[in-house]
Amino acid sequence: MLRHISLSAVVLAALTVTACTTMSAKDGTEGVYRDSTTDLIDRAPSSMSLAREEKTTPTDVVNVRTQADYHFALAETYSLQGDSARATEEYKLTLVYDPKSPQVRARLAAEYVKQGLVSEALEQAKAAVEIDPKFIDGRLLLGGLYSALRMYEDALKEYRAILVSNPENLEAPLFIGALLAEQKKFAEASEQFEALGKASSNPQAHIAWYYLGRVKLEEDKEKNVSRAEAAFQQSLKSKPSYVEATLALGQLYESSHRKEKAQRLYQAFQEKFGPNASVAEDLARLYIEEKDYLRAFDQLAVIEAVDPSDVNVKSKMAFILIEQQRFREAIVRLEDVLSIEPGSDKIRFYLGAVYEEVKDYKQAVSHFQKVPTASSYYSESIVHASYLFKLMGDYAKALETIRGGIKQKDDHAPFYALYASLLDDQKQYSQAIEMLSVATKKFPDHAQLQFFLGNMHDRLGDRDATILSMKRVLEIEKDHVQALNFLAYTYAETGKHLDDAEKLARRALALQPEDGYILDTLGWVLFKKGKVPEAIQTLEAAYKIQPNESVIAEHLGDAYYHQQMPEKAKKLYLRAAENETNVTTLEKIRNKIGAVDRQSQALGTDDNARKPASTKAR
Repeated sequence: MLRHISLSAVVLAALTVTACTTMSAKDGTEGVYRDSTTDLIDRAPSSMSLAREEKTTPTDVVNVRTQADYHFALAETYSLQGDSARATEEYKLTLVYDPKSPQVRARLAAEYVKQGLVSEALEQAKAAVEIDPKFIDGRLLLGGLYSALRMYEDALKEYRAILVSNPENLEAPLFIGALLAEQKKFAEASEQFEALGKASSNPQAHIAWYYLGRVKLEEDKEKNVSRAEAAFQQSLKSKPSYVEATLALGQLYESSHRKEKAQRLYQAFQEKFGPNASVAEDLARLYIEEKDYLRAFDQLAVIEAVDPSDVNVKSKMAFILIEQQRFREAIVRLEDVLSIEPGSDKIRFYLGAVYEEVKDYKQAVSHFQKVPTASSYYSESIVHASYLFKLMGDYAKALETIRGGIKQKDDHAPFYALYASLLDDQKQYSQAIEMLSVATKKFPDHAQLQFFLGNMHDRLGDRDATILSMKRVLEIEKDHVQALNFLAYTYAETGKHLDDAEKLARRALALQPEDGYILDTLGWVLFKKGKVPEAIQTLEAAYKIQPNESVIAEHLGDAYYHQQMPEKAKKLYLRAAENETNVTTLEKIRNKIGAVDRQSQALGTDDNARKPASTKAR
């Protein structure tokens, strides 16, 4: 059968952004070793060498150098401003005038990393090392990229090459240990880190001891607690202000049921080296777990005092309140943030979401509507605002809001999905079809929009159009369970392509074997094919999963009646009548009950020709 799918429910399941932000404990185990290479990205390049050409005049050399310096300076500025795209273009222009500069290529590779363009970054890092094989920063960056791509042997080759040219380098051995740890070669990694930690001339001994602690925990957390603890303590002995070791040791204390010791560690760190946001976050969390909210806010206030305009710190304080479901207090904090940063679209969005949590929909909508079009939160805000208007019963405003969103941002497919759900609620099926026909042309590969279009065609009884839409959905997404089930049931209703219907239903069932509605569809297809005993088995399984679904009970009753089991059929019809709300369908079920009473001994039935009540489940 076809489950009743509320389009608004489907849309919100995919789009609704919760107001709560969970503050997870930083376990530091995933990717902890590869993270050590990221410092390379922010390093400033060494002096640039300019390419020389035999026929270049002194004036040309000056001009070339000037152009290279100009574009490089712009690139550096954009990079510092966080505009990686423009920085990339300027570094490329620098290479036009200075193609042999390994430093510039390394900087360009770093910008590619920021944009997630790993292949391009790898190409530039390779070029930098080819130009200058002794360029240590270039090899470190190249090794880091290989490590990120899990090309461990290539990464090790780069780090070992550094040691050949510079045996005193202490970063390469550190990364070699990290690679060994990434490959679960714990014994070798431990040996490497321990040797680095004990090296008297190593200024990064604290990092080596920290990694050794991590390795011990990953190797066997239960057996190596004391070894890891000793390593973290040694790290802090080498550098007492090392935040990562402090957090790691504190989390180790927490995981081994020594929260009081962790709390004292965090407090001591903050007193001597604080305030530190990460440490404060863990300390505040411990206070909140103890319901010591006053001390938690005192700790966060210390961090807030470092930079009163830091919206992120203030927001974290509000998010902790949200996580504790103290929504009214969170609203006060967010309003405070908004008074400092009235243009913060992020705070507007979260404030609206918290007002939504306390069911103050008018205030929520007010904030959602103030999120600017250019904001990354705009689309979600429109969805929330439109849906809240629906909850308040103002469908005119809901439709107006979503239309306004489409007008401002017509390339956002979820807008059309929500629009369709609103039209569906208003039974404006023709308008929904008209809108979705445009939307599916704009987004030809969007399976769910195509599914909604088929659903609307079905609402109007246009089975041919429904079938075409569902086939298109399956072309886009072959395992779209809803479309498989829908198409199978539609074929069963028409009495055509029943073999195809059975294949489709079985495919859907293979994807969701415990779905009672799909089992009902398969059972109904088998019934239409005359395989009544098999249909009964399948429908009984569906009824066991969904005993309160009228359609399934009615289908099973039909199968029993066809197999000359009138008493069982009547029992199922009565159950179907109990759960049916549609007046027309209920009358048909009562007629069947009457037929059983009058002809309890009759063989077969002409009910196959009737329209199944399960169409209401669409």
